[in-house]
Amino acid sequence: MTETETSSQEFSHDPEGIQASVKFRFPNDTDRILPLFDWELVSLFLSFLKEKNLEGGFFSKRDTNEILDRHVLESIFHIYKIHSVIGSFNKMKVGDAGTGPGIPGFFFRCLIEKERPKLILLDSQRRKLAHTENFVKENGIQGVDFLFARAEDWKTDWNLGVSRGFVPYPWSAEVLCRCILKEGYYVPFIGKDEFDAKIEKSILTNSGFEVEKTILLSELEFLGMRHIKVLKKVGSARQGIPRAWKLLEKESKEFYGKDRIHQ
Repeated sequence: MTETETSSQEFSHDPEGIQASVKFRFPNDTDRILPLFDWELVSLFLSFLKEKNLEGGFFSKRDTNEILDRHVLESIFHIYKIHSVIGSFNKMKVGDAGTGPGIPGFFFRCLIEKERPKLILLDSQRRKLAHTENFVKENGIQGVDFLFARAEDWKTDWNLGVSRGFVPYPWSAEVLCRCILKEGYYVPFIGKDEFDAKIEKSILTNSGFEVEKTILLSELEFLGMRHIKVLKKVGSARQGIPRAWKLLEKESKEFYGKDRIHQ
C-alpha cells in the first residue's frame, strides 16, 4: 500500500470502529480474528493509551497519530498468528519483556476468556508500566501481574515469552532464556529478517532454543516489514548464559550499528 492508501481510512476507537478497522486491514483473516478478542476491553485499553500518552511518554510524535494501526492492530495480528501456530493460550503463563505501557502483552488479556493466559508484564522501568498497573487496578481487571526487573536477572516459568520494543534479536533470546520453561516458546516481534545465520545459531543453541517456524507477516506491510520467529525451548542454557548486559548490548550495537527493532 502507498502512504496515501494507508491513511485514507479513519476509524472510531469504540469497539465497532476497531472491528471495522480489523475488517479493513485484514479482510482475509477477519472471521478468525474477531471471535478471539474482547473488543470492549481493547477499546478501553486504547482509550487509556491515548489519555495517558503524554504523561507516560508512551509513543513518539509519529506513533501518537497512528496508535490504532501501529500498536493495537499490529499487536492483535501478531497474537492471532501466534495462536494459529501454538493453539490456545488458556492454562499458559505468558510474559511480555520490555513491555513499556503493556504492548503487545496486554492484548493477550484482551482475548476471550477461554483463550486467555495468565499474563506477566515485565519492564525494568516504572515510568510507563506503572500507569498500566494503575489502569488495571482501577478497572478491576484480573489475571495480569506486573514485574519491575531486568529480564536477564530473572528466572521464572513462562510457557510463552514475547517481546517487541526490547533487546534486539537474537540477543533477546539469550536474555530471556531463564524465563521460559523447557518445551515453552519465545516469539520475538521482528522487522527485517537480516540476521547473520552463524551468530543466530550460536546464540540460540547456547540459550537452549531452536527455530521451529519463521512467519512473514505480509498483512502488516502497511507498517513496514514484519515477521516472527517461533522459537522452542529444547534444552537448558549453557553455563554463564545469559551473559552480562553490557556485553550483550555491545555485541548487538556492533552488529546493528544502533538500537532498534523496526525498520
